[in-house]
Amino acid sequence: MWRTQHSAQSTNRRRRGNLLLASVPWLATILLTAASGQSAKLPRFQDHSVSSVYRGEVKPPDFGNPDQYDGTDLRCFGGDPAEYAKGHANFAGHFVIGRCTCGSGCHYLFMWDGLNGKFYRWFPFGPINVGPYGLGSTVPPVGYKGEQFRVDSTLLIVEGCIEGTCDCATRYYNWNGGEFKLILSRASRKPPRCSK
Repeated sequence: MWRTQHSAQSTNRRRRGNLLLASVPWLATILLTAASGQSAKLPRFQDHSVSSVYRGEVKPPDFGNPDQYDGTDLRCFGGDPAEYAKGHANFAGHFVIGRCTCGSGCHYLFMWDGLNGKFYRWFPFGPINVGPYGLGSTVPPVGYKGEQFRVDSTLLIVEGCIEGTCDCATRYYNWNGGEFKLILSRASRKPPRCSK
């Protein structure tokens, strides 16, 4: 009888241990998310809405002296700024986000204030690669969405790999009027070259 009772207690302990082990990944995710200060809920554009949207003509960006640029920068910032004034605000109420290519599948963002032309060249993530990676290989190619933003929101979503790295993620940033603050970063699939 003692063996039967001992065997039942051992079985119950194993079941409790298995339940605890099964909950560890879930529990670890919650603890890591809480420890990093990041929300488990994905940020949404409507959660970061602006109070008004400027619909008028935008001022051209103040690129400064074009002689300071070369290479791909010259192509994006060395031309006539008045050409950029033909656009409309597309981000955070009165800002304009543009893209500049840095090669095949690679680009970086720049931005200016459509009300006064103030130019913002550096984004915290720098150039990103969006692919597609792995074309012509036996595995399906990997591609990323790039950027998503709206004129009525301060949220910027960037999906891709930091140029020259295997740091691939979907990153959520909030523009606070002076800089982009990272809200959440979620790792993405990595290109085939990163799994070798």
